Amino acid sequence: MTGFALFLLRRLLGIVVLVWVVTLVAFGVFRLGVPSQLADVEIDAQLGRGESASWQYVHYLLRLLHGDLGQSLTVGLSVNTVLWRALPPTLSLLIGGMLLWLVTGIVAGMVCARRPGSWIDRIVTGAVLTAAIVPTFLLALLLLDLFPYIARTGFLWMQPGYAPFTQDPWRWLGRMILPWIALAAAQAGLTARLTRSIVLEVRGEDYIQTAYAKGLSTRRVFWYHVLRASIVPLIPSVSVGVSTLLGSAAIVDQTFTLGGVGQALLLAVKDDDLMVIMGTVLITVILISLINLIADICQAVLDPRVHLS
Repeated sequence: MTGFALFLLRRLLGIVVLVWVVTLVAFGVFRLGVPSQLADVEIDAQLGRGESASWQYVHYLLRLLHGDLGQSLTVGLSVNTVLWRALPPTLSLLIGGMLLWLVTGIVAGMVCARRPGSWIDRIVTGAVLTAAIVPTFLLALLLLDLFPYIARTGFLWMQPGYAPFTQDPWRWLGRMILPWIALAAAQAGLTARLTRSIVLEVRGEDYIQTAYAKGLSTRRVFWYHVLRASIVPLIPSVSVGVSTLLGSAAIVDQTFTLGGVGQALLLAVKDDDLMVIMGTVLITVILISLINLIADICQAVLDPRVHLS
């Protein structure tokens, strides 16, 4: 078995163990820790009335191995159905927000680094600093307040709520632009500052000065040498930023009433709906783990000094 296969196997086993630990902690908190009459009723109804907590947990794991996340007593649907309906808005929000975050942050940082101290650098730096310090919930509320003013102009393309991509891609885009901005702004600001610092550091390296001395154009040196060397140190920050992004996604989801996993989680917490809470937490943990795995693989591909074994 190759080194990469061993690495992949270990990481996937690690994700399985992490998921098991999360289920154990979450179940223990609701079954033995925080008193909740609704959670107790839900557990007794689905995992065996009068049984011990350990047996009820084993019963939950056995159902989980068959892909059964249980039933939501408050919604009246299976948790699988609740999450399946909530997944498209969440994926739309996360994928679009990540793309906007990375493209805006990296491009803004590189623009500043190419002309340090210029008026462009000062303006962009001020903008990204503002974006980084404004809380996500406040920015989301400010953007949400734009909808009434937009509606008064008769421009109804941008509205709150979610429109499925499969039904109308153009309408879907109009509904997602402001949520993407609210989700990506803070992370884009942090990435822009980090990118600027890394690019300035790389441009001062000896091999970059040697490339200039050989007569290579500034554009060629930047795109073929500086850019690749600058992207590699950014990858670990991306995996960390995704965790923050998922937390912010719940706020943006609720603010713009997208009906995603974040909104389902907040409603479940309000109603003590244990099965929905555990299902959404599991989905979140798996998403973060897989994104971190992809980030590590990308770093190894771009940086030959990193070996996956």
